[in-house]
Amino acid sequence: MAAAPPDRRKWSVLSGLFLVYMASNGITLHTLPLLYPELIETFGWRASEVTLPATVFFIVGALTSPPAGWLLDRYSSRLIIALGGLLLCVGLLAYGLTQTLWQLVAVYALLGLALSLCGLVSNMVMLTSWFSAGRGRATGILLMASSLGGALFPFAIGMGLASGGWRDTVMFAGVGVGIAILGSAWLLLRDGRSARQAAPPLPSSPRGGGSLASTLKERRFYAIIFITGSLWFIIIALTQHQSIHLARDVGLAKTLLPAVFSLFFGSSVIGKLGFGLLSDRFDLHKVMGCSIMLLAVALLLLTQLSAIDRALLYLYAVMAGIGFSGTFTCIQLLVASHYSGTHYGRILAIVVLIDTLCGALGTRVVALLRESQGDYHMALTMMATLALIAAVVVVQLRSSEEANEVRRTTV
Repeated sequence: MAAAPPDRRKWSVLSGLFLVYMASNGITLHTLPLLYPELIETFGWRASEVTLPATVFFIVGALTSPPAGWLLDRYSSRLIIALGGLLLCVGLLAYGLTQTLWQLVAVYALLGLALSLCGLVSNMVMLTSWFSAGRGRATGILLMASSLGGALFPFAIGMGLASGGWRDTVMFAGVGVGIAILGSAWLLLRDGRSARQAAPPLPSSPRGGGSLASTLKERRFYAIIFITGSLWFIIIALTQHQSIHLARDVGLAKTLLPAVFSLFFGSSVIGKLGFGLLSDRFDLHKVMGCSIMLLAVALLLLTQLSAIDRALLYLYAVMAGIGFSGTFTCIQLLVASHYSGTHYGRILAIVVLIDTLCGALGTRVVALLRESQGDYHMALTMMATLALIAAVVVVQLRSSEEANEVRRTTV
């Protein structure tokens, strides 16, 4: 059989990455938090305890991201993704057998390792190796996958909880994840290493990616780290705690949680594709600033929700879904636009390391604030303020890059 033309092949690869990302992130990041109220009822854990495994998950994922980036720059991305999918399947099967908090912590540690191999870094490295033109659109399509998973899987999880309990439900999800990722790696994914080495940075970057050592000396690198780290602090804390806030503080019935989650992640499909397309047409930094502002407004709206005001509840789900997903898409494009090239895998892994640690910190800080204050109001206000600061910095980053480019061209 003749090989597919490059244009056809890259869309085949993107479809495979879509399935991988939907199965991996859609379950681990966006659907497992739906089980927190069930775990609280089963074991009597507090909010800080039920979210402790997730904190460990993000720490392990962060610490294993640089080694994963090193592997991705040297070996087959396809093989690494398949290995991560296998470990993810094993971890979810073990989740259903847990009896103690520390067993669940160990399971989440395994899930963190698995996601560092088959999650964001590996998917973005393979995508960047196939796409230079239209990378914003391709990235938006890829990142839609986790939102689609977050929109679809809560209904499946909800039906499983109603019929068979959380243990059988999560084990069944593990089997489905394994089939999706390993099947995609076998049938659809192909390495594009030489394409990645030749892939230019996006036009929004005046300079392009240099060596790893030179990157670590740049002021813009630390500005990007502040922006992305702050946003991961917010995004991960929001996705990990909103189910507890809605169920325990707002008083929303557990039967309505899957519908709110599905609307939230269904709206994020719009945000990821929409902001991906906008970034191809307009300045990425300004587009990103708009998405962050939308997220900040949604966080403030979350403090005003009540169980009886369904219209406000659904408005929050739509605004937060679009704002969070647009911001997350722009984070990936921001790093790729400045640093794509031969060292992209390692640079992205370092960024993800720091970002994921910030996400773990956000999960923990927000849990402790909730316990000390009795609700999430202070934490949500703090997160909204941090988002506004990040929006200002990302717009200023573009202004400083333009000024530097003018100085270089006039010297």
